[in-house]
Amino acid sequence: MPEFTSALVIVNPASGPGFAPRYARRVVGDLERRGLRVTRRDSRGPDDIIAWSRAAADEGFDLICVLGGDGSLQEAVVGQVQSPRKVPLAHIASGTANVVPLTLALPWFPGPAVSAVFQGTVREFDVGYLASRQRYFILMAAIGYPANIIKDSPRRLKNFFGLGTYVWAAVSNLFRRQSAFVTVESNGVKHRRKANTVLLTNIGLVPDINLRVTPDTDPQDGRLDVTIISSRSLWDVAVIIFRMLTWRSPKVARMKHFKAERVTIESDPPLPVQIDGEMAGTTPLAAEILPRAVRLVVGPRYRAKAAAASGR
Repeated sequence: MPEFTSALVIVNPASGPGFAPRYARRVVGDLERRGLRVTRRDSRGPDDIIAWSRAAADEGFDLICVLGGDGSLQEAVVGQVQSPRKVPLAHIASGTANVVPLTLALPWFPGPAVSAVFQGTVREFDVGYLASRQRYFILMAAIGYPANIIKDSPRRLKNFFGLGTYVWAAVSNLFRRQSAFVTVESNGVKHRRKANTVLLTNIGLVPDINLRVTPDTDPQDGRLDVTIISSRSLWDVAVIIFRMLTWRSPKVARMKHFKAERVTIESDPPLPVQIDGEMAGTTPLAAEILPRAVRLVVGPRYRAKAAAASGR
């Protein structure tokens, strides 16, 4: 059980439906009742979050709580990657999708989330890095179909319809998947396929819904899990989804998977790219893994390795 004395609470007031400021008051109160010295800062943009996270250790903080969506945590991760002295990051969800808390076994509501911070543990995690555009990711970089879902889910719709925006975008893009001739190169080996999706996964398990993007992704092994998907029909899509939910079915011909420390990806025509739910341009790109570059607070139910192994 971690022990903290001084917390920096970073609030993104623009995240999700605007609950973050209200959540922040409760989080600050809960932390103070546990005896912590608490400083709250409301951001006006991503540069604020990056700078505050980068300077947290020098300012004497031993815990950073980020109230915002997945993008807000990603910005705090950037600051920590750039800092030589690491401070544990705890994500208090107040966004729309909130995928990161799901993967880290953290509750979505502020009271239980603060309790999970003190009941959980602090673990070192690898961080993905798009060297060609100086962007970082903690979950994955997704090329093609998943990026089109994000592109078709603008903030104004997410704030109004919530998760329904993503569902609509996923279904509508399912019937107009964009394929391209993709080349993924790693360690001198080139993998060429006509594909509509490429995933570069760092954290591949969402335990509460039993979703494994890859069967044995380990966010502390110093490697990315690379998945190339070439679905040509809705039946292919259904088989791939079933495979990702169980990883007990036979290998799927339309799905190629391997591990790599570095990759370069080209496609003709270019495909859109998203990282942790934020758009990041189009292919080509170069990506690599930064081993154990950030410290994250995980909930007491976090069992990534064991859960992943059980599904193999």
